[in-house]
Amino acid sequence: MRFLRRNIYPLLFCAVLLLSSVLVVRQYLINFSAHTERREDFIALHQMGQAKLAEHLYQVLIQTFPKLSDAALWQDADRMAMLVDSKTPQLESLIWKYHVSVNKELARRTQARVARVLKQSEQ
Repeated sequence: MRFLRRNIYPLLFCAVLLLSSVLVVRQYLINFSAHTERREDFIALHQMGQAKLAEHLYQVLIQTFPKLSDAALWQDADRMAMLVDSKTPQLESLIWKYHVSVNKELARRTQARVARVLKQSEQ
């Protein structure tokens, strides 16, 4: 009992820190699964011929690129590669456009990463 009285504030601080860490991890997982669900909904709508809704989801997905991790973009690239022939341009297909957009974003990030590594190696 004396231990609790003496250390109540550090113990409360640790409890709040633990709770906030759990909530941050939980929110990260929810956001990641929300992106995956949006991507799969986009694919399903496109394949069912719902062009207007698929176009809206396409715009939402494109706008979330800056917030996405590299791992999420690689998953998107892998998923889209299964659905399209990347060598044959399909200018009317939203899935093909999304595939190209994901690849461009990954190339841009890779160039930035390589430039950063080269700059660090020069120092």
